[in-house]
Amino acid sequence: MKFSTLITALGFALLGSMAVSVNAQTTTVASGCSWTLVSQQSGPSSAIITMACKLNGVSIATREQRYSAYSPATCSIQWVASGYTWSGSCNSAQILKIVPVQPASCSTGATTIYQPGPGTPAFNVAAFCGTGCPYSVQPQANYSYPPLKYTCL
Repeated sequence: MKFSTLITALGFALLGSMAVSVNAQTTTVASGCSWTLVSQQSGPSSAIITMACKLNGVSIATREQRYSAYSPATCSIQWVASGYTWSGSCNSAQILKIVPVQPASCSTGATTIYQPGPGTPAFNVAAFCGTGCPYSVQPQANYSYPPLKYTCL
């Protein structure tokens, strides 16, 4: 077997074992939680205030504010539940829910065979499956320019 044929065969074997997909995209929306006092520790020259952002009575984030007569005040977000994030300054942080963005009308389950070749245009997967929609591609033979099977996932 020629070296170039071996390289081509290995390339197509690798291509056949790969599924091409688009990473899920996300966005954030306001969670609707409210900051409430959890604890307050005061000394002669300092204070530590712990607050929780609660949603339907459940904490989804905690914040600690420290005040001292001898140093600048500090604030830190101590914990945020999985599936949430925060934005803004610590003292007025807004807790945001992370939600997936659903691609507009994906053609889930649709398949087609495309025959590439020298001088033929590339297959437009976005036009076939939908913009941002996941898909897989599998060569249907083990030679140069094999037919390719595209499946919308």
